[in-house]
Amino acid sequence: MRKIVLTIISLVLIQTVNAKTLYEQLCEFNFNWEKHENVAPLGSAINLESDQNYVQTHLTYVIPILRANPTKEFTAEQKKTRQYLINLLETYREAGKFPANYYRTERTPIFIDEDNTHCALGYLLEQTGFEPIAIEIAEEENYDWVKDIQHEAIPNLQVLSGFTVEELKLIQGAYDFYLPNAFYAPNKYEIPQKPEVIEAYFEAGNGRGRHVLSTDETTNIWCKGEGVDGVLHGRWEQRHSAKLPWIIGYFSNGKRTGQWREYYQGTDKLCRTENWRNDKLNGIRKRFDRQGKLVEEILFKDGVAVTKTNYDLNQSLRFVRKPLDSTSVYTEVYTLEGALLAAGNESVHNPGGLLWFQNIELTALNTFAITSRDISTTNGISGNQESFIDPNTGAGLYNAPPLVEYKKEGDWAYYKEYTVNYKNDTTKKPLLEELMKDYKHFWNEFYLVVHEIDELDLKDGYDSVRIAYRDNYAEEFYGYGKDLYSHVEIRYHELRRFPLYANYNQQRDWWSAPSPTQQGWDLGREAETYKVIRRLGQYNANRERIGVWKHFDASHVLYKTETYLLPWADDNKTFVTAR
Repeated sequence: MRKIVLTIISLVLIQTVNAKTLYEQLCEFNFNWEKHENVAPLGSAINLESDQNYVQTHLTYVIPILRANPTKEFTAEQKKTRQYLINLLETYREAGKFPANYYRTERTPIFIDEDNTHCALGYLLEQTGFEPIAIEIAEEENYDWVKDIQHEAIPNLQVLSGFTVEELKLIQGAYDFYLPNAFYAPNKYEIPQKPEVIEAYFEAGNGRGRHVLSTDETTNIWCKGEGVDGVLHGRWEQRHSAKLPWIIGYFSNGKRTGQWREYYQGTDKLCRTENWRNDKLNGIRKRFDRQGKLVEEILFKDGVAVTKTNYDLNQSLRFVRKPLDSTSVYTEVYTLEGALLAAGNESVHNPGGLLWFQNIELTALNTFAITSRDISTTNGISGNQESFIDPNTGAGLYNAPPLVEYKKEGDWAYYKEYTVNYKNDTTKKPLLEELMKDYKHFWNEFYLVVHEIDELDLKDGYDSVRIAYRDNYAEEFYGYGKDLYSHVEIRYHELRRFPLYANYNQQRDWWSAPSPTQQGWDLGREAETYKVIRRLGQYNANRERIGVWKHFDASHVLYKTETYLLPWADDNKTFVTAR
């Protein structure tokens, strides 16, 4: 008779790794409980039905400690504020609306999640008129514990609150990544399960719509986690089917270790490999496309991403990025053969609250939560149990979340390409041909900037180019060559357009905003900003205007030209003709 081994107490409940007492459970939620053992609750570990229940349990025991702590060192105003904040914290606990950990596979603090749900401290700031500060903390230090938050306002706010620093540390918590009750979700075979010491099998028919357990215990394993006394030690495996793996990794005494592998769901194609030591990423994480070609590498040291390399296989380019701070990276662009073609800074445009390096399609090992939470609730209610993964196109899990984008900012340097097939042809060529010959990979960026300059003289072409960007738009173009210098200035109209799900009039080919009451209109989504050239023209080496300057309206219709008969400084209008 088929044997099912479930060494966790109950798969429908949230269980912590080693906790045997309630105090140990609280310490796993927030390590600062270790400083408050003398006032911590007694008793054995309890069954926690969800991560929401876990947060509420934590706050249930924190609030009485706050009420009982001595306050004689505080002023009357501080005591009044403190009491008000404790009452707010009680309201927050009862409401049960807490942040969701969408992006990290370990428990982590989250100040504000992507749904604008605040943690307890963020909620107190929001409710007391300090929402701008909460937002600033979320933008820069969203995953930090209180002890690590460097925002300059924190010391003053702490004094104002009437809480001690240790009390603020205790209020905070860390939120789980894995979907609660995923073992019983209608689409459970498409959801990464939280690793546990477990052995479970597919249902008959691979679990699609039937609930009779299979009797094949050798080839029909769905999830298997090796370990002793509830502590993972050895191999963890979740399979897509009896013949196809999905996620495979290893633990050592409850901590991830060794190499983890993920396959494109429903295939035998390797999607990603990553290396762990002592529960932190260490080494190179590799990402492959569905044809098995390497498209990304990220070097991690003790859980921190140090360098990221993306491969553009269509253009035969390699983008190497290193973080400068939380909002910018330094980027170098190479050919696959190793020639440096361009370098400069990029700002991290991060609408989804991801980490700086997550700009490639996301996978089960790090961001399943967005899609799996949606599907496990909406599809479960409607009875639609079809997979949300298309193994051929990757629709669903692999490309639904908003991703990080990199926008060029500041000065970028571009270098002339000398390949084995390069020929130094000095024959005067049209602008487009000259750029395509010397800058095989970036000619289109240059051409968009300078093609409006009718009299641009390239002579023998540029040896290098420098472009100054603002928000990914080129504002200054500098070309350098033998006896050649070009400087083009570009300025823009800044316009706004409605999101793509606004009403589309096919006959007139334009988008219009629906009324706020129309179904499907997301009131929280603002119109997008884009730019259209307003004016452009040339400067000489002395930054004097020369040649023809053009002015355009917001539809990019030329409405005025200025011709500088002699070089003209910005404070002089002599020898200018306009039409």
